[in-house]
Amino acid sequence: MGIEPLQTFLADLGPTGVIVLAILDSAGMPTLGGPDALLLLMAPNFSIATGLWLLAGTVAGSALGCLILYYVGRRGGEPLLARFGGAEKREWVRQKIQRYDFTGIFAAAIGPPPFPTKLFVLSAGVLGMEWKRLLVAVILGRTLRYGVAWYLGLLYGVRAAELLSQHYLSIFTGVVVLLALLLLIPLLSRRWSKPSA
Repeated sequence: MGIEPLQTFLADLGPTGVIVLAILDSAGMPTLGGPDALLLLMAPNFSIATGLWLLAGTVAGSALGCLILYYVGRRGGEPLLARFGGAEKREWVRQKIQRYDFTGIFAAAIGPPPFPTKLFVLSAGVLGMEWKRLLVAVILGRTLRYGVAWYLGLLYGVRAAELLSQHYLSIFTGVVVLLALLLLIPLLSRRWSKPSA
């Protein structure tokens, strides 16, 4: 069964299908943004409360899939990693994880296809990153990514897929800038605040 028939089959299952697709996508099966697309299409069909449960389930499914891939990396090690991408790309990913750790995985979890999210997760396993840190980074990143997809689907219905494909880079950049500001403002305010007498 190819990717498109599988997506159609899972879409027919409703919310359960989206969650299953999120697990498969994050565990290593290339679906070209399948969970995002199904969230976009299904969002207008549900109440906000049901949609939020669907969003939470999709995030949980993706987190589970990432944990599976992470443990594959832990067990398979470097020989397994050598099968993915070119040496230069693998080294780039390795440097990002070693330098940025949690933030690197978080950014990878937000990144749209063809960003090498799976290579980041697999490399985190090979490098021995703590699984709890990986899990939190994935949950936060996927909540943002899938949340944007769900919200656009809720607002724009069938037009949302076109809008997301045309403006994903702008949306992604805006989210990253917003997060950077949210993280920097408390740090700067603590650094520049005068000590109390």
